[in-house]
Amino acid sequence: MELAAAQGLPLAPYQNRRWDSDFRTVRTLIDAGRLGTVTRTESRFERFAPKPGPPAAGGGTLLDFGSHLVDQALLLLGPVTSVYAEWRLRDSGLDDDVFVALTHADGARSPLWGSWDQAAPGDRFRVSGTEGGYVVGGPMDGQEAALLAGQTPATLGERWGTEPEERWGRLRRDDEGTVVPTERGRWDIFYPAFAAAVRGEGPVPVDPRDAVATATVLDAARRSATEGTVVEL
Repeated sequence: MELAAAQGLPLAPYQNRRWDSDFRTVRTLIDAGRLGTVTRTESRFERFAPKPGPPAAGGGTLLDFGSHLVDQALLLLGPVTSVYAEWRLRDSGLDDDVFVALTHADGARSPLWGSWDQAAPGDRFRVSGTEGGYVVGGPMDGQEAALLAGQTPATLGERWGTEPEERWGRLRRDDEGTVVPTERGRWDIFYPAFAAAVRGEGPVPVDPRDAVATATVLDAARRSATEGTVVEL
């Protein structure tokens, strides 16, 4: 960050999952005040791939999935004051299943799960507020699957990032609930925004200071999981 600032060059971490369909929907609901004051945001990146689990190049699940889970939690609920974490380590020393509990400055909490060894994945999001809650199940946002299947925003056009109705979430208030259409996933927004920043026509799509904040929380989570303690920030 200091070098980029000294050179006058744009710098942005690739936090593409800020443009996940489900996360964009959560932000829209919160910004519109439909949940009231948010008190708790549960979020999960869970898959079932026990063999071989997370690749060594990723450094384990805390760094792989955790970098996105924590970034999303900070965007939704702001700075963190304390971190508690648990993890399971493989013989390789890499973690394949993690739980991180964040307490935010305003008292809200974010329980986060990341796993490569969960045969029964939980809801992608469960967001609780003073006026209602929002629940959306899995699987995760479909853009990654589309890319692996050879599709791109160029080939799908306006269909890129859309989720089928059966995967839409629900806005809940006790036993009452209404289906909420899921926003389009828009990973394709990142690169045009960064290109505009290079040309001096706008800000970078992700502030690098946000990545420092996320890394600080992940470091605290690693310490918590290793020492079995709550880490204050």
